[in-house]
Amino acid sequence: MKGIKWIVFFMVLMLLMTFTLIATIAASPSVNPEKGPPDFNKIVFVHYPKGMAPGKPSGTPGKGPQENGYIYSGYHWADEAIPVNYYINPSGSSGDPTFIPGIQAGFQVWEDEPSSYMDFNYGGVTDSVISSLNDVMDGENVVGWANISGIYPNAIATTQFWYNILTKEIAEIDLALNSDPYFLWCQNTPGDEVWDYADTSQYDVDVQNIIAHEAGHWLVLDDLYADNNMDKTMYGYSDQMELIKRSLAPGDVAGIQAIYPQTTSGQGVMHVGNINMRYSASGSNYFIYTEVTVLDENAVAVPAATVYIDTLLSDGSTGSSNGETNTQGVATFKLKSKQEGTYTSTVTNVNKDGWAYNLAANLETTDSLQVP
Repeated sequence: MKGIKWIVFFMVLMLLMTFTLIATIAASPSVNPEKGPPDFNKIVFVHYPKGMAPGKPSGTPGKGPQENGYIYSGYHWADEAIPVNYYINPSGSSGDPTFIPGIQAGFQVWEDEPSSYMDFNYGGVTDSVISSLNDVMDGENVVGWANISGIYPNAIATTQFWYNILTKEIAEIDLALNSDPYFLWCQNTPGDEVWDYADTSQYDVDVQNIIAHEAGHWLVLDDLYADNNMDKTMYGYSDQMELIKRSLAPGDVAGIQAIYPQTTSGQGVMHVGNINMRYSASGSNYFIYTEVTVLDENAVAVPAATVYIDTLLSDGSTGSSNGETNTQGVATFKLKSKQEGTYTSTVTNVNKDGWAYNLAANLETTDSLQVP
């Protein structure tokens, strides 16, 4: 009888060890794509030439964020991780010596924005590969060239970052420029927004132009696809021989200022503390209410702040509006509609003279409501 108990105990022990091994393997990025080591996940941005993306993103053409608008999903660098170090692996490129300064200039355009404390630091040349393409974290933030056409056909570039699933803080990020011979990489004269090279039969792209866009993803700003955002650095497509992304538009500036605001002595800092959505019905009409609460660093209501929101209707259309917070720090928006389904309101910006909007501190940026 005692021998049988030992056999049962040994079998249970082996079964527990087996489950532990399976759980460990399942967390490995090489076995489970898109998953990093425990507590980390990966997000991928892919940048395409206009008209060559595999699918048409929602919202294009059509109405997108307002002139001072941007899209941000809450992932960010911890303050102690700034300045963000990056390294360049030039292998796979043509070896043009202007490429490295061009990459630095693409990051510098964001660093130079005085309304933000964001900072990047060029750590030098590296022979490290772009490990995120292999679903591996190697501890370095690498910018370089790789032929990504097999994974992302027609893509110009991809930015891939790993984040802590509990804090949404970025742990590592990589950027790959496509070395496929279809693309001809050039670096035009900085500050001179004129294409310096002859047109070729290849797809001609400027290093600094593309890096400036991808560096926006390092913040982490999302792509904009609506036609009214074509002048922004974060517009989601690029054309050949394009240089417009090398200079930030007001919406780009508002984005970096909101995520990493530079405050001055005596300046207040505010964030969104809560978003509440509700509705009422009258006949065939529905009235959709969105209430946004703005608070300061001490969780005290901020009155007289202008809140900007986009509301996505159930048919895919978007309504944009702005309103001012009352003495309780609440801005209330009212939308009349006959549609049933899901409504989603997103705060795109908050403004008040003498105050900085810290988007990264938001307790809520988006809320949804089912009607009825």
